[in-house]
Amino acid sequence: MHREQHSRKGVFSCQSVPEGSAGLLIQRLAPGARVVSAFKTISAEHLDRQVQGSGAGDELDRLAQTLNKMLGRLNVAFQEVRQFSADASHELQTPLTVLKGEIEVGLRSPRRPEEYQAILRSALEETDRIARLVEGLLLLSRSDAGVLRMDRRPVKLKDLIEEVIQEFQPLAGSHSVKLRIGPMEPAQIQGDPDHLRRLLLNLLDNGIKYTRPGGSVEISLRRDEKFAILQVSDTGMGIAKEDQEKVFRRFYRTAAARAQGEIGSGLGLAIARSIVEAHGGRIQVESAVGKGSHFTIFLPLSF
Repeated sequence: MHREQHSRKGVFSCQSVPEGSAGLLIQRLAPGARVVSAFKTISAEHLDRQVQGSGAGDELDRLAQTLNKMLGRLNVAFQEVRQFSADASHELQTPLTVLKGEIEVGLRSPRRPEEYQAILRSALEETDRIARLVEGLLLLSRSDAGVLRMDRRPVKLKDLIEEVIQEFQPLAGSHSVKLRIGPMEPAQIQGDPDHLRRLLLNLLDNGIKYTRPGGSVEISLRRDEKFAILQVSDTGMGIAKEDQEKVFRRFYRTAAARAQGEIGSGLGLAIARSIVEAHGGRIQVESAVGKGSHFTIFLPLSF
């Protein structure tokens, strides 16, 4: 038996559904309807929910498995964004609170010029801290989005290292830490000089900050067939094995680093890794508690 359905554009013919098959059709479509219904209820607040498949090992099951894997990745990404926002807010809150307090103290009553100067110097330090934090956050967000601006040009790493060492000598001296240049092999890469400078600054700053007076920080450079291999070594407090991968996370600071009381945001090594990876390289750390750390960076050579 055939039915014909007429329309303005023409005639559409279809075979009628045999009696008794309607229930079977509904039964077959039901798992798909459940998948669609479940997916519609999932929002950013419920990404941990799972879509139930048909249980028959068919295409609907595979679709449900694919959707669940996608939801899992989205859930991880959302959790990271939430944690990042919370950590950034916390890090910004401290210098802003100090800055507000300094200004309130200055306005509370008339003071001598030298007292105002001390207040302004403290406020400037907190402003600089906020500026560095915001700059770091912007760099990381651009790196995440794949839009980190790279002004690539030939860079002679040996020359750049010597410049940065010269710049950091006063800071090392103020901490009674020896800053040394180790073995140096000429190596040229295609890179962004400003980002590479920041990479070196972050690593040296970390080394000096967490090395006790009388200790040392050394930077060396060698090469193999494919990479310039830069190493920053210190005789500082070291990093426990369970923390060695975590130190590259944003805002992560080890318990030992926090106990030492050094001011830091926990962004330095996260930024360092982003810069290294933006240059097509990799960074790794070897460390022992109480004996120091060795950060090794591999950057592709230019030929």
